[in-house]
Amino acid sequence: MKNLSKGYVIIASRSVFFYKSALYLIESIKDFYPDAKCCLVTEERFLDGYETIADDLLLCDDHLRAKLDGMARSPYDLSFYIDADCEVVHEDIEHVFEELGEYDVMFTELTDDRAYCFKEIHFPAGKMTLCGGVCLYDMSRPIVREFMRDWYDLTVKQYDKSWWPVDENGQYDYANYPETLSRWDQFSLWWLVNKEPKYKNLKVGIFDDDARWNYYSKYIKQHCVKPIVIRHFSDSKVKSSL
Repeated sequence: MKNLSKGYVIIASRSVFFYKSALYLIESIKDFYPDAKCCLVTEERFLDGYETIADDLLLCDDHLRAKLDGMARSPYDLSFYIDADCEVVHEDIEHVFEELGEYDVMFTELTDDRAYCFKEIHFPAGKMTLCGGVCLYDMSRPIVREFMRDWYDLTVKQYDKSWWPVDENGQYDYANYPETLSRWDQFSLWWLVNKEPKYKNLKVGIFDDDARWNYYSKYIKQHCVKPIVIRHFSDSKVKSSL
């Protein structure tokens, strides 16, 4: 088997806030893992010379979910995506790729005991369990490359209302899948993993002690056993103002 390249993918679009946050995130990765390869995906209008902290640079547009496009274009075989509004705080960041094992893709989880931190995870037809704040995936596998591209494409259709689950009459099934779900890329993720036959054999995993890899700032109690690796400063008020 060939040696697989490994690297971290950080996407910053729509606001200089995310661009500056992404630069800080990359700096925090390299503080604990100086040899880390980092790919910054951002808009050309934000470039100010500081983007050179990244090892690779890709340009994106300002779509609300440009992050999924960036994830699908990762230059690394083993890729670890991290939301831009995060900070690495532990040396175990270097060993995250060892977590993948035989899985194709891995996420942290939207659990009921952390539901106070999330706006919407339950709906009449199911429950979103996979959190898109971080994602570890193997781009050397064709099924993963297709999955990442399909996740982005389906989310674009979901956002512009050209796709939604339909009922027996061929109408958008808002009774089982409320329209409010359309704002979450976790829903398009849920659909592909649970309803798309193409991905029935995709091996999707949850990190062991998963909260340490995506520890939300709004958590009010400890949700992991080992030390926190990534702190996530997600704030809906900040994002809604951008």
